[in-house]
Amino acid sequence: MDDHHQSYSLAAPPPGLTNPVRPVPQYISLANQKFHRRHHEYDHADYCQRLICFFCTFLFFFILLFLLTFVAIFTILNPKLPKYKVSSITINSLHVNPANTNVSAEFTLFIEADNPNNRIGILYRDAGKVTAFFRGNTLCSGEIPQFLQPGNNITLIKIGMKGQIKVGPGDRAALLEGIAGPPSGEALELHVLAKVPVAVQLDNEVTLWRFRVDTFFTLMLNSIAPRQPIRIEKSEHNFEVDYMDWM
Repeated sequence: MDDHHQSYSLAAPPPGLTNPVRPVPQYISLANQKFHRRHHEYDHADYCQRLICFFCTFLFFFILLFLLTFVAIFTILNPKLPKYKVSSITINSLHVNPANTNVSAEFTLFIEADNPNNRIGILYRDAGKVTAFFRGNTLCSGEIPQFLQPGNNITLIKIGMKGQIKVGPGDRAALLEGIAGPPSGEALELHVLAKVPVAVQLDNEVTLWRFRVDTFFTLMLNSIAPRQPIRIEKSEHNFEVDYMDWM
């Protein structure tokens, strides 16, 4: 009996067998999950708030610096808008077709441009245009040449104007009367619109900003007869700055 039977300890496995490794259960606290998730959300929200705060601060100081620079320029340079007036006008040709309502006109206009600033030059950019109107009808138009006007300078701008239009019977009769000459003591009313895009330059080098001056002239003329001396009896004008932008 002793040779055929062996006794084994309950505490140890039989020979050739090992204790199986039982996995240790891991317990994850739901409270910890919620805490980490809330902590992550808090960090993300805090980062966004700091980023927005930084951007608002940067924008505030940028606008403040821009305004201070703008005020300093105006205080030191004291810029003034250029002034314009029609110096003289020549009617090279004004033909009213007797067979129809076609009218062709060719004028030469001289505009006096006054730049009253000291260190500020006026750059006359392209696309400047001058148009002449008679009783609401566009007679002719021309372009302002591109040039740089220095400070404290008065320049006489010569503008060639041409046009061909159709007018009604009443306007045709008024043009014929103007060519023949108005009655004594009366004057003919001619309107001129000058759209002048300019750029303001410091010491004729650094461009500060640009804008467009629209000047509307009302001229009272003694006649509009071609190739005859034209006298401006009275001149009135008003203007507006059409737009402005920082360069």
